[in-house]
Amino acid sequence: MKKSIILAFVILLITLGWLASGQIGKVSAQDENIVTGIKSELASADENTNTFVKEENANIIKVETKILTAQKIDQSIVIQGQTTHNKKIDVKSQTVGNIVNINFNRGDKVNKGMPLIEISKENRIELLESAKELIKLYEIEYSSAKQLIDKGLSSKSKLGLASYNLANAKSQLKNIELDIENTNILSPFDGIVTNKNIEISDYVTPGTILLTIVNLNPIKIQGYLSEFDVNKIKLNTKALVENTNGIKKKGKITFISPSAETSTRTFEIEIEADNSDLTFKSGITTSIIIEGSELLAHKIPPSILTLQDDGTIGVKTLNDKNVVIFYPIQKVKDTIDGMWVSGLPNEVNLIISGQEYVSTGQTIELQ
Repeated sequence: MKKSIILAFVILLITLGWLASGQIGKVSAQDENIVTGIKSELASADENTNTFVKEENANIIKVETKILTAQKIDQSIVIQGQTTHNKKIDVKSQTVGNIVNINFNRGDKVNKGMPLIEISKENRIELLESAKELIKLYEIEYSSAKQLIDKGLSSKSKLGLASYNLANAKSQLKNIELDIENTNILSPFDGIVTNKNIEISDYVTPGTILLTIVNLNPIKIQGYLSEFDVNKIKLNTKALVENTNGIKKKGKITFISPSAETSTRTFEIEIEADNSDLTFKSGITTSIIIEGSELLAHKIPPSILTLQDDGTIGVKTLNDKNVVIFYPIQKVKDTIDGMWVSGLPNEVNLIISGQEYVSTGQTIELQ
């Protein structure tokens, strides 16, 4: 710009000189050459200035890219869970009487069918014998009534009454036998006694809780999956469970909730694992790794994700002609140092800086 001012000032001085000499209408060839040269130089200076401004107005945007190649990754899902018992029951009395024998202590392992508690039988044995004798009498009565009917010497009503009495006596006998059976409390399944609620000589009635038994084999592990991950699994999918002591067990998914928790929008799952050694206790925190298939994916920084006007999430890339291409992506899993995504070509030139200033289809200069 300074050069243009100087040239203009020179032209002004020459013009004033012509006016002073009175030769305005007469210009020498030498003067014409000088003026022509000055005009050319001015024109050249103006042309360079426009080019610079044009370059500024072009607003050339530079971006940074990185070539990424897809890698095979394991789609395993890692979540936290908690163990719980397989079965738990409060064993209750179904009859009345005093506790006369206890065959366990709290914490003992018990097997299915093992005698645990004996309740006094009181007069149940006498009632049993009486019921048996009564049945014999009613059987004789029924047999006699039937013979008389066959001979035409009795009515059918007497036979019906004898039949009713016999059936009623047999029903009473079954009730007495069941009541006697209920005085012997057996373990309903294999397990561990966690609570002992009675002592010798305690009087119990139907509904009294006598003890509590839990079964820990198989052990159950409860966890929750996000709505993003729940569709990646199915029943019998394998899982590896590790407790806080570093003990690991292999299991499989046996339950997937059909509806999400209202507050967390997560889905409950349940895993069963063999626990015959009882190393897993109920109520402990565990780490769950749910087996997944291998998938080709790229690891990208989450900061480069772009949201399209229609809500599609993806990334911007450059093709071999430096044209911006948008690819929608699907998140595979998150890691500490990036996000694994699918949906990109095997090898891709990914825009990792400046993507927010370029648009799809635009040709840009690489930095």
